[in-house]
Parts: sequence; structure tokens; C-alpha cells
Amino acid sequence: MIFKNRDKGTWDGIEKAALMGTNFVAHTVVGLVLGYYCDKWFGTAPWGLLFWLILGIVAGFRTMYLDAMKVSKTQTLPKAGGEKAPETAKGASPETPKAAAPDDGHDKGKGGSGNA
Repeated sequence: MIFKNRDKGTWDGIEKAALMGTNFVAHTVVGLVLGYYCDKWFGTAPWGLLFWLILGIVAGFRTMYLDAMKVSKTQTLPKAGGEKAPETAKGASPETPKAAAPDDGHDKGKGGSGNA
């Protein structure tokens, strides 16, 4: 059975993706319903429907984007050699500081011909 071979991380990813899709559809449907009844109430067809539908779609994309950013911050990618990436403390940067380039004596940022 294919369901037995999945680990907890896979199920968490599937759950979050399904939740993002469901939230997007829900935002869009709410915008559609609000627009329909707004047009029906005020007699402004089709402008209320278009406005609320577009607003619902934008809200759905915004929520999906924020959820995706939240998920990407909690996951760590494995290193190229197959090693597992080290977990960092909250707020700590996983990157090591880069060494400064050695000074070769040339001032590249200053004017002049550069060939003296």
C-alpha cells in the first residue's frame, strides 16, 4: 500500500498544501458570494461581483503566499553531499560569515587609469 511508505514529513507537506488550496478556494467563493449578493441588493451588476471576486482571489493568493513563506522558514534543505543540514537555534543564521577578499593593493573604486 502506498500510504504505509510515507513518513510524517511527507504527510505534513501534503496537509499544508491541501490546506493552502482549500483556503484559496474558500476566499474565492466568499468573494463570489459577497459580490453576487452585493449586486442583487444594490443593483450594481456586474461591478460588485467583479470587485468582490477579484478581492477574494487576491486575499486567497495573499494567504497562500504567507502560508508558503511560513512553511519555507520551518524547513531546512539537505546539503549537496547527502548530509542533513544542521538545525540552527531560533534567530541564528545558518550561513557562516564570508572571509574578506585579500587586498591586492589596487584601488578599483577610485578614479584614474589603473595602469600606472
